[in-house]
Amino acid sequence: MGQHRSYAWLVGVLCGAAVWAQAPGVPIEGAPVARDGKTLAGAEALRAAGKLLNREAVNALLAKPQPARVALPPAGTQPLGAREVCRRARAALVRVGWYFKCQRCDKWHLNLSGGYALTADGVVGTCHHVLAAEKIEMREGYLVAATVDGTAWPVRTVLACDAGMDAAIVAVDGLRCEPLALNDQVAPGDPAYLFSDPLGVSGYFSAGLVNRFYWRQGQAGDATTLAGAKALRVHVSTDWAPGSSGAAVLDACGNVIGHVSTIAVLSGGDAKPATDPKQPATPPQPRPGQIVLHEAVPARCLMLLAGTLR
Repeated sequence: MGQHRSYAWLVGVLCGAAVWAQAPGVPIEGAPVARDGKTLAGAEALRAAGKLLNREAVNALLAKPQPARVALPPAGTQPLGAREVCRRARAALVRVGWYFKCQRCDKWHLNLSGGYALTADGVVGTCHHVLAAEKIEMREGYLVAATVDGTAWPVRTVLACDAGMDAAIVAVDGLRCEPLALNDQVAPGDPAYLFSDPLGVSGYFSAGLVNRFYWRQGQAGDATTLAGAKALRVHVSTDWAPGSSGAAVLDACGNVIGHVSTIAVLSGGDAKPATDPKQPATPPQPRPGQIVLHEAVPARCLMLLAGTLR
């Protein structure tokens, strides 16, 4: 038996096959998200069919959302293994962003960030700044969603949003996803997991922990009200970078405890949106004695925002 296993391993190595590179059923991530041919083709088909919201329509919806009743699933209480947390995060990932023509060429491009399914029928949470797209230079642009299999989906409307909170809830037509529940019963030291696309690297899973909850720029408020929680944020040590914005940060039970918002070096400079296409090719690099801060919008904010839809 031992000789047989050794022989099989040797054959795999000599043939260049990753026979045991991953466990059965584990997906192998593909090309960078912005160059995914299936998503590009799907986005173009939706645009040609008139099914995508253009930039003007999205801006109008950000100014005046169209609320509709949303029933969120209850938070799970059963601890899961990290593998299962990763599977759930991947299954619920909905990339949200722009299919656009830039100001330098006539080609169509994709700039997608993160989002996560809040219900099974296409209600998705993400960052407000992903929808606002203020730093993407485009001549013509359309909002689009995509699942991890590369399928493009049309965003129908914005249900709720808050720029100060950097949170938005949108409805995606036709989307069926395994949803994630929100959990605001979190404390420093709790595990924090993230499945996202940092710098276009698709399907990157990382683990860390909750560092602290705090008020941005000392803007203390009432964390039990929508208006009072606008400046509430959480730092986690989970890895992310530009391109991760809007992706769900999960706890050990597979619940959303927040979503990616910004990244910054502790000792200087402003926090940068983790979706900014003008960011350098690498995330902020700390010098000795510095650390990188990963700022997320806590689940409490999304729960309060969703509460306006009841």
